[in-house]
Amino acid sequence: MSLKIQILSLIVSFIYGIFFNIILNINYKIIYNEKKLIQIFGSFLFVIANSLLYFYILLKINNGVVHIYCLLMLLLGYLFKKKIHIKKI
Repeated sequence: MSLKIQILSLIVSFIYGIFFNIILNINYKIIYNEKKLIQIFGSFLFVIANSLLYFYILLKINNGVVHIYCLLMLLLGYLFKKKIHIKKI
């Protein structure tokens, strides 16, 4: 795998971590619904959709190869967004 593809994979993984944090915050509204069936279905759909989207993006960039540093950048992007999140007063 070329260096250009590796750097692109890292950048996309970081950005997807930020995107995942934003979507997770939206999903919390579904998870805390009173109906148990909506909670289960919403959580299941959320996990499947985000996993498939991330792997599809990696498939287009680097033939679907998931390296540990891609997962670390995903986590770093998630934590970065969580750290800079401004809480409402």
